[in-house]
Amino acid sequence: MKDSLVLKKGKERVEFLGDIGFKYRTINTDSAWHYVQQAYKEAEALGDKDLQGRISMNLAILKTEAGDYEDAIQSYKLAMTLVDSTNGSPTLSFVYHNMANAYERTGLIDTAIYYSLKALRRYEIASDSQRMASVRLNIASQYRVIKEYELSEKVNMEALEMYRALGDVFFQAAVENNLALLNNEQERYEKALQHARESLRLWQSVEQRLVVAYSYTNLGIAQKGLGQLNEAEESLKKALALQQERGDRYEVIFLKMHLADVLNRKGNYAEAATLGQEAYQGAVNDDLLTFQQKTALTLSGIYENRGNYKDALSYLQKSKAAQDSLFMTEKAKEVLKLKEQYETEQKENEILRQQNELIENELALKRRNNLLMAGGGLVIVLLVVGISLLRVQRLKAERIKHEAALERALTEAKAQENLKEQRIRIARDLHDNIGSQLTYITSITDTTRKGLDKGEAFLSEKLTQMKQFTLVTISELRDTIWAMNKDEISLRDIQERTQQLAATIHDATDDNIRVRTESDSGDKVLNAFVGMNLFRIIQESINNAVKHAETQEVLVAYRDSGNAVEVVVQDFGKGFDVNLQSSGNGLYIMKNRAEKAGIEFALSSIVGEGTKVELRVKV
Repeated sequence: MKDSLVLKKGKERVEFLGDIGFKYRTINTDSAWHYVQQAYKEAEALGDKDLQGRISMNLAILKTEAGDYEDAIQSYKLAMTLVDSTNGSPTLSFVYHNMANAYERTGLIDTAIYYSLKALRRYEIASDSQRMASVRLNIASQYRVIKEYELSEKVNMEALEMYRALGDVFFQAAVENNLALLNNEQERYEKALQHARESLRLWQSVEQRLVVAYSYTNLGIAQKGLGQLNEAEESLKKALALQQERGDRYEVIFLKMHLADVLNRKGNYAEAATLGQEAYQGAVNDDLLTFQQKTALTLSGIYENRGNYKDALSYLQKSKAAQDSLFMTEKAKEVLKLKEQYETEQKENEILRQQNELIENELALKRRNNLLMAGGGLVIVLLVVGISLLRVQRLKAERIKHEAALERALTEAKAQENLKEQRIRIARDLHDNIGSQLTYITSITDTTRKGLDKGEAFLSEKLTQMKQFTLVTISELRDTIWAMNKDEISLRDIQERTQQLAATIHDATDDNIRVRTESDSGDKVLNAFVGMNLFRIIQESINNAVKHAETQEVLVAYRDSGNAVEVVVQDFGKGFDVNLQSSGNGLYIMKNRAEKAGIEFALSSIVGEGTKVELRVKV
C-alpha cells in the first residue's frame, strides 16, 4: 500500500493514507498517528465531508486506544456531524459502533449499549455480516461490565460462530479474549486460562505483535487467581511492556494495579508500592474513579503489610472517597426522580380532593332539592301539615349541610395533621442527621479560613474532611428522601437496603469482609419513621463491625416473633469489655434513635468472641 501511495491522487490518496494508518494500529502506533493525521489534513483540503468524517472516526479510534476518551468522543461527534450532512453515509454505522467503545471506557454503559444497538440495526439492514459480528463483540463486553454474564456469554458465542463462518482469525482471537475476561470476572480461572491461551495462539498465528497484550493480561489475572504468582508476574510484565509501547494509558494503569497486587502477595513490597503509586497517580490524572478506588485499596494493603499503618489508613480513606464519588451522580439523579414523584403525587392528591368536594356538593344539592319537592307535594295535599313538614325538612337539610361541612372540615384537619406529622418527622431527621453534618462542615470551613497560612498539607487535610462530611450528608439525605414519600416501610425494603450496603462493603474490602443476611420475618411493615430509624441502627451496627471488630463476617438476622420483629447484628471479631471501654458517640446515637422510635435496643460483647446488637420492634 505504501508503494502504491505515490500513484494515488485526490480522494483515493486520502483513503489509502487512512487505511495505512489504521493497519498500523496493532503494529506501530507512531506510524498510525502519522498517516491518519496526514489523511485528515488532505481530506480537509479536498472539502469532502464524508471523507473527513471517516478520517475523523479513525482519529477517534486512535484516541480511544491511547486512553484519551473525552477527546475521542468529541472526534466521534464531529464525524457524526460530517457524515450526517451526506445523507446517511454507511460511515455513520461505523461511528456509532466505535463511539460506543469510548463511552464504555468512561463508564457510561447505558450510552455505550444505546450506540452499539443503533449500529447493529444499521448493519442488519445492510446485511453486513462482518460488522454485525463485530458490534456483537462490543455488546457482549458491555453486558459483562453491567454483570449480565449469561447474556454476555451468549452474545460472545454468537459473534464467535459468525467469525468462524467468515474465516476471520483476528476477531476469533478477540472473542476468545473476551471470554477469558468474562471468566476471570466470575473467578472461573481455569476456563479463563484456556480462553486466554487460545486467544494468544490465534493472534500469534496472524502475527499480531502488540494486540497480544490483552491475552497476556488475562493470562496474568487467571494465574494470579490460581495462585501461580511467578507465572502471573511474567505474563503481566509482558502485557505492561506492550501496552506502554501502544500508549494505552487505561490499560497501563490497569496492569500496574494488578502487578502491584501480585508483587504484594509475593512479599516484594517496595516494588509493589512503587507500581501501585504510579497506577494511583495515573488514575487521578485521568479521573478514573474506579481505578482510584481499587488502586488505593491495593496500596492500603501493601502499606499495611509493610507496617506503615499511617499510609495504609490514608489510602483506605482515599479508596472510600473514590467509592462514594462513583455513586454521587446516580444519587443526584435519584433525588431528582424522587422529587418529581413527590410533586406529581401532591398534584394528584389535590385533584382528587377537589373532585371529592365537588361530588359532595352535588349530592347535598340533590338531597335538598328532593326534600323541597316532597315538601311542595305535601303542601298541596295538606297545607298545614305540609308547612310543618317543610319546616322539618328544611331543618334536616340544614343539619345535613352542616354535617357535610363538618365532615369536610374534619377530613381536611386530619390531612393537615398528617402533613404536620410528616413535616415534623422530616424536620427531626434533617435536624438530627443532616443538620449535624452541615454544622461539622461549617466548623471545618471556619477552621480552614483561620488557618490559610498553615500551608498546603493543612488545607488538603481540611478539604478532605469537608468532602467526607459532604458525602455522608448526601447519603443521609438520600435515606431521608427514601422514607419521605412512604407512610409505611416494609421489612423487605430494609432487607434490600441492607443487601445493597453488604455489596458496597464486599467491594470496598476486596472480599475480605462478608455481610450475610438471614430472614424469616415475612412481609411485615412499619411506619416510615420507625422503619428508617431501624435501618440506620442496623447500618451503624454493621459499619462499627467493619471498622473496629477485625471480623471476616457480619450476620444480620431478621426473626418473626408474633406481634414483633427481632433483628440481630452480630460480628465474630475481637469484641470488647463493655464495662471498661467507652461506648462512644456512635452507641449513644443508636440508643437515642431506638428510644425515639420505640425500638428495644441491647448490646453485648465478649472479648475474643465478638459483639451482638439486638433490636425488637412491635408491629
